Amino acid sequence: MTLIGGVILLVNVYYYAHPLLKEFGLTSLIVDAIFLKLRSGGVFSTPYLTKGLALLLLGLCLITRSGKGWKINWWWIIFAGVLGAFLYFVTPHRVELYLVSTTLGLGLLCWAIAMVGRNISSFNEAINDRMETFQQCEKLMQTDDSINIPTSYQYKYKIRKGWINVINPFRATMVLGTPGSGKSFSVYGPFIEQMIEKSYTMFVYDYKYPDLTEIVYNEYLSNCQNYPVEPEFCVINFKDPRYSLRCNPINPRYIKDPMDTTEIAELVMLNVNKAAIEKEDFFTLSAKMYLDALLWFLKLYEDGRYCTFPHVIELMAQDYKKVFSILSRYPELEAKIKPFSNALEGGAQDQLQGQIASAQIPLNKFVSRSLYWVLTGDDFSLEINDPLHPKILCVGNDPDRQAIYGTTLALFTSRMFKLINHKGKQKCGVLLDELPTIYIKGIDNLIATARSNKVAIVLGAQDKSQLKRDYGEKESEVIFNTVGNIFSGQVNGKTAEELSKSFGKEFRRRESETRGIDQESVNISFQHEELLPVSTIETLSQGVFFGKVADNNDMKIKDKFFCGEIKIDLDKMQEKRKHWHSLPQFTDFGEADIRKEALAQTNDCLLEHYSDYIRVNGAVVLHGEDLRAAAQKMIDMADEHEKDAIMEKVISQRIDLAVQKRIQENFMRVQNDVREIIRKECEVSQEIAPHSSIKQIDLEKLDPFDEGC
Repeated sequence: MTLIGGVILLVNVYYYAHPLLKEFGLTSLIVDAIFLKLRSGGVFSTPYLTKGLALLLLGLCLITRSGKGWKINWWWIIFAGVLGAFLYFVTPHRVELYLVSTTLGLGLLCWAIAMVGRNISSFNEAINDRMETFQQCEKLMQTDDSINIPTSYQYKYKIRKGWINVINPFRATMVLGTPGSGKSFSVYGPFIEQMIEKSYTMFVYDYKYPDLTEIVYNEYLSNCQNYPVEPEFCVINFKDPRYSLRCNPINPRYIKDPMDTTEIAELVMLNVNKAAIEKEDFFTLSAKMYLDALLWFLKLYEDGRYCTFPHVIELMAQDYKKVFSILSRYPELEAKIKPFSNALEGGAQDQLQGQIASAQIPLNKFVSRSLYWVLTGDDFSLEINDPLHPKILCVGNDPDRQAIYGTTLALFTSRMFKLINHKGKQKCGVLLDELPTIYIKGIDNLIATARSNKVAIVLGAQDKSQLKRDYGEKESEVIFNTVGNIFSGQVNGKTAEELSKSFGKEFRRRESETRGIDQESVNISFQHEELLPVSTIETLSQGVFFGKVADNNDMKIKDKFFCGEIKIDLDKMQEKRKHWHSLPQFTDFGEADIRKEALAQTNDCLLEHYSDYIRVNGAVVLHGEDLRAAAQKMIDMADEHEKDAIMEKVISQRIDLAVQKRIQENFMRVQNDVREIIRKECEVSQEIAPHSSIKQIDLEKLDPFDEGC
């Protein structure tokens, strides 16, 4: 091909530069005679015909044999190509100029064509994205329950539109991804929006409250009228009682038999001591048994009037000798306290104190006024998927108080799971962000049974190893293997390796090229490689997720694996957020009356404020009327905006004081309740002791080394 192109170009030069060549004696009569015949055929009617044909043949050869090497900037290639084309195809009248322009133009064109080939060759040498992607589902498959998320992905050098069709969310979903990978924005957000649009009742564990709660509330406002029965929006928030409802997760109506209190006690102790999940020691077991006994006692006492978690905490803090004396009167508690009674009767005082302390010490950190306030009320039922009284419930944690709030929220979650996992209920979505921050015993069983009861569970974690650390290796494996749908953003280390293996391998066509000046060869091989290599998983961009979905018998999905960027309409999202409403205030602590009273005392409030300011910042110490006059002068000089800001600050402080007063009164009431229980029960114990068939022991005077006791 190169030879033919060169010959054609030489023919062109010989014909059009014939006078100059004849002058130098470089012509031939035989060749001239041949050219006369070619001329009559129109071959040389224009110089562009032969020049174009020669350039085409030479260009094809150069672009395929350019080899590998330094990449040239495309602007230089374009410049050389344009200039070369101009010089090559220009036809000056002087023969000398014709030869020079043709030679220079051809040189520039050949260089530009060769650099184009080199750049293309270098592009092919880079990692070929086509080889690390695969055909994905591009069809929207929608049902009344499905969650459908649009994506874009690259396949065979093209950007294609795809769909992640979670047609069966009741088979549970696991969402993994390092911080900043886009779990909340790209996955949780679409799940929440579509579940509420499709009339799901919901439970959302919002670890970074109120990020997810705000999404839930505003979607609720937009779609609540579409539900068969309009649901109630509920929030549990320990940070600010004004923006939280009250609920008792161990309400006696939720406790049917002693096994329920045993489960509650185990849940609490495993949350405060997660090391016991893998291996439970003697003292942890003792603490659990003691807590179990107190829970069942409060369930029995006065029909569960005082059966709340704060009452349990306060009862736990009482003198255990008095508590044992009370518990021993209840035959229902005999089995639960028998080990402690035996230890006491056997003189194992130190051991018994250690057992009791192992329960008291962890629970002491739950002594919180705001916590007591929320847990001693009963504003709503945890049966959120009741068709007659549906609810959308959000519970908020605080990363700074994760250990404290996480345990109490685990109580809510566990009790709620018991109530919703029944047939005949409204379909329900459960979203647990950062699952490892709370321990829910038996969540693997819930996943296995919830599908048939229309409960869609979404579990979130940063890493699989995090789940192993907080749930134990065995239980975390069961959880991970039970879920049917998996979303994963960027993950690293062992998690990336395990996920890469779980997605399997496929045969892929690989090509390798060998180029030389005169020859080239292409080697084609088929290799068994991971569908998603570890290197790809560890370098995913924000908003890019891979995973798999489960299908149904009546709706099969051919391409279950996906890997692409989740497409969120940012303009629509921003426009929607402009009209978002703030979270509602649930509890009124008399704010309206406080505001009215403060505004009626505006001048007095301002005088107090400016007087304090003068005392702290004044150069001269003022008292009495002088201080009052100086403060009044500052009031007269201040503008209305400044005065309004001061009054808002004063009103906010008074409201905070009112809130603290109410929750302090509730805190004292709980403590007084427990003291009254101890007093009444001790009086009853003394009255019935002589007539009781059960031997009563004066624990206050007990000497463990007295053999007569």
